[in-house]
Amino acid sequence: MVAAAFTQTPEIDTAAARLVAGGFREEHAEEKAEVDEPRLGGETVADGAGETGIADPRHAAVTSSSAMLMASGFVAVPGKAKAEVLGVPRLSFGGTELSFGRAEASDLFALLSTSPEGLSTQSIIDTLWPGDDGRGRRLLESAVRQLNQVMRQASGLAVEVKFVPKVRQRRQLAAAHFDVDYWRFEKAFIGAGSAGEEPARLAALQEMLALYQGPLLAGRDALWIVPLRQAAQRQAVDAAERLAELVRVGDPDRALDVLRLAVERIDPYSEMLWCQLMTVQGELGRQLAVRRSFGLLQERLAEIDAAPSRQARQIFERFVR
Repeated sequence: MVAAAFTQTPEIDTAAARLVAGGFREEHAEEKAEVDEPRLGGETVADGAGETGIADPRHAAVTSSSAMLMASGFVAVPGKAKAEVLGVPRLSFGGTELSFGRAEASDLFALLSTSPEGLSTQSIIDTLWPGDDGRGRRLLESAVRQLNQVMRQASGLAVEVKFVPKVRQRRQLAAAHFDVDYWRFEKAFIGAGSAGEEPARLAALQEMLALYQGPLLAGRDALWIVPLRQAAQRQAVDAAERLAELVRVGDPDRALDVLRLAVERIDPYSEMLWCQLMTVQGELGRQLAVRRSFGLLQERLAEIDAAPSRQARQIFERFVR
């Protein structure tokens, strides 16, 4: 079967590509070697990530909590297809990656993966194939047939099983047969806001960060994706900020892990994240880390023709004299 858009090589912006590939973390290799050298006055750096607090994956000193944060927290329910759309989209069943022979099936799957409640026929056509209802309906029927066929071949289920049923005039991916990381992410986001006990909030925020492996449907550039992608990024940034704040007093190193993850994988241009990171580093007395973080913030903002705000400079100057 010829792979369609779901398995194409993604064309994502430079920053997103660096986040997915981990290139941002590699920039700290030289710094890691430097800070492992003895400090002036006989001081040495004891923590595993160096004074910068930015871990390099090529060193054994990566903390277990950081590794846990960076690893995907998505393990599909046995017997269900695993749909990963937070990052480069992938669909698999039983460990075998699936692909579609036609673009309309890939497009329909991408759209329905962002809506657990499903969408009306007209809404699907208006989103994916606007301007020609007749052609749109034919493409939708073709897409549904292929989705059913691909899933039927992968799962071995009977021909009567509908993987993309119409429920109350809305097409949807059958929750009985698909486990979608984005659905879990949204559920965890709601849970983080409604949980009454701190352990439950912590667990929900941790799950969000483990699930967020990159921009929603990375590599796909359809206009309908943009607002959903931006919303998911904002939710992930919010989760990182809240989790870091919750653990900051009792476990500042874990807070640093969370914030490093956020500026590496989620939003390298968020001054709020960088400011929070520099504040925790500064409170731990890691001046070199603050200096390096501020330098990286300047580099990132320069990519979008911007510069650090007055607030960011004040935080930097507060800890680096």
